[in-house]
Amino acid sequence: MWLGATHGLRGEAHGNHAALRVDEARMLLDPEESSRLARFLHVEDRVSYLAAHAGARLLLGALTGRAADRLRFETSPLGKPRLVDSAKGFDFSLSHARGAVAVAAAYMPIGVDIEPLRQMSDLDEMVDIALSPEERKTLARTPEALRSRLFLRYWTLKEAILKAAGVGLAVSPHTLIVDAGPSPAVLAAPEALGPAEQWRLITAS
Repeated sequence: MWLGATHGLRGEAHGNHAALRVDEARMLLDPEESSRLARFLHVEDRVSYLAAHAGARLLLGALTGRAADRLRFETSPLGKPRLVDSAKGFDFSLSHARGAVAVAAAYMPIGVDIEPLRQMSDLDEMVDIALSPEERKTLARTPEALRSRLFLRYWTLKEAILKAAGVGLAVSPHTLIVDAGPSPAVLAAPEALGPAEQWRLITAS
């Protein structure tokens, strides 16, 4: 797993070392990735996308012994990216947000998600979408100042599992129940995700 910070890489036109790294990273992308990169309106979003996709290519290239700029990708019917011509069972996942990126790879299904900590103005609406009744009760008992942080922990855990399963939001997040405490765990999962005990959760904090 690789975690990276992108703060300080925004000055693309100043000729500094960071800008050189940005230019080198761009050269690793394929035409589709370059097109998606150009569609981001904000510099922070472009840099995070670039770091995640270039970082994924460098990591996967090192793991497979192939040139990072020659790797080819396809997507599953539900949108999960896959490495073309990879070894059986090889999987990877990536996530990016303003300021940070994460990439993970393994010879088993794997998912990763990263979110910036922030106070959420739409917390109530997101809770209705993402949390089970049990999780909502836990959130309601949490001091108000900490509720956004706890919700984001729930969200990233669930998003990582759904990515690993390759189902994305085709499975409703509120049907997946997790313990978001210091030792996170899957407590219950819908049939599409298989037995709850097969899932292992690792957090960076």
